[in-house]
Amino acid sequence: MKHVFVSPHPDDIALSCGGLVALLTDRGESVTIVTVFSGPGTLPRLTPYQRLALGFGSRHRASAAQDEAALRAEAAESLAAVAAAPTPAEVMAARRAEDAAYARSVGAAIVFVDAPDAVFRDYYGDALMGPAREDDAPPVAALRHALARLSPERLYIPFSLGGHVDHRLARRAACAIAPGHGPAAPLEALFYEDFPYALAMGFEKTGQLDPDVMACLPEGATLAPEYVELRGFLSRKIDNLTAYGSQMDRLFGGRATMAADVRRRAARVGVLGGVGPAERYWKIVPAPAGT
Repeated sequence: MKHVFVSPHPDDIALSCGGLVALLTDRGESVTIVTVFSGPGTLPRLTPYQRLALGFGSRHRASAAQDEAALRAEAAESLAAVAAAPTPAEVMAARRAEDAAYARSVGAAIVFVDAPDAVFRDYYGDALMGPAREDDAPPVAALRHALARLSPERLYIPFSLGGHVDHRLARRAACAIAPGHGPAAPLEALFYEDFPYALAMGFEKTGQLDPDVMACLPEGATLAPEYVELRGFLSRKIDNLTAYGSQMDRLFGGRATMAADVRRRAARVGVLGGVGPAERYWKIVPAPAGT
């Protein structure tokens, strides 16, 4: 089985699907992460807002990130460069290095589409968590090109819980491709629950979804939950998230809070599925033939 995970940003798959990724690679299955919005755009210098939004708001924060990623040599080198001279190219290179270090640590492959992050496309403040502008189309062609070389059999798509514009656009691009991708065996598509947004909003059922999610399904299709019990993989998910040193303070206020939040969400999902701590995925189930 070839599993391909569509990640809006560097870190989203580790945060949302890190338990399943570790489980799959442990079984020897093929896993590839396609990170969509991992590019810097064309600005020569970061604005203060962009530095904060991307997790590099001060030299102190960059140094802390470098310490946390000490075991990831390439990521640490990039973070040191950011601390010295933060430019969009250097910051996004550091984030890609963290993503690549994570992929190596779990035995996954990684592909960077390098579309510019929303903060480089003139989204600020609340606009980051809202609909895309009419002139900001989902990167369908770029994602299709990336997937054509991978021939996925299972494609994992973000729900865009929380409403971040990059998550919305990544979902729309993937949904535009999933129903009829490629000449090979039929592609199986599943949604994943974006973390930590799923925890923040207390996501439990499809009635909480943005209506645009259901509207993008093939006619007559439904969603069915699949629970992945993590058992020994929950601790590995938490440990592997330390590859993203630049993001720990920005997202959680530190590693300890991150670990507690990951465990709390996994426990709640497990209760919903009647299993132990788990991640949950939503399979797109086509309408029965003839309906």
